[in-house]
Amino acid sequence: MSYQSIKQEALNLFAIHGYEGTSLADIAKQVGIKKQSIYTHFKGKDDLFMQLLEDSFTNEIKIEKDYIDSSYDQTLKEVLWQALESFVYRFQDDNRLKFWLRNTFIPPQHLYEEVINQLYQYIDQVDLLYVDRFQHAFDKKEITQEPAVAGMAFSALLDSIGVELIYGDESRTSRKLQASWQIFWLGVTHSDKTSRK
Repeated sequence: MSYQSIKQEALNLFAIHGYEGTSLADIAKQVGIKKQSIYTHFKGKDDLFMQLLEDSFTNEIKIEKDYIDSSYDQTLKEVLWQALESFVYRFQDDNRLKFWLRNTFIPPQHLYEEVINQLYQYIDQVDLLYVDRFQHAFDKKEITQEPAVAGMAFSALLDSIGVELIYGDESRTSRKLQASWQIFWLGVTHSDKTSRK
């Protein structure tokens, strides 16, 4: 019971206050246990944080895979727009997504390499999932750009929205999403081959 409670309360606090703004004493207080009791389950704050990061990595990959696997009866435009909207809406209420974004965009300095390695693995796996979906759309002539290029552009769009979610507010995020989406979609469906080299 305490093990899961510790992880859940730590996740909530790390999501809101980040690594530096959360102490083991804060976590223990939220759980209703003594700080020393945390060491029964975790070696320390770093161990707890990294376990949460790995859990979040696994969770986010599963969400993306399940979504992509169930999307082949929809148009690519619908799939991508719903993915972006879900990303924004989930951030409002899902502390696991908040934890993942906040702590991969702003990792603890002494855990930087471990966090960035997890982040790059995540990005690479999600990019592969989306490339398959972009290939399907390319084969159906829904888009004109090469699937790998279109997928990379969509990945960059997701990154930029993630930055807005962390540093901006809902209104600013919505405006940027609307504008960048329009340009992105025009780009992947544009068929003027004279501009290619």
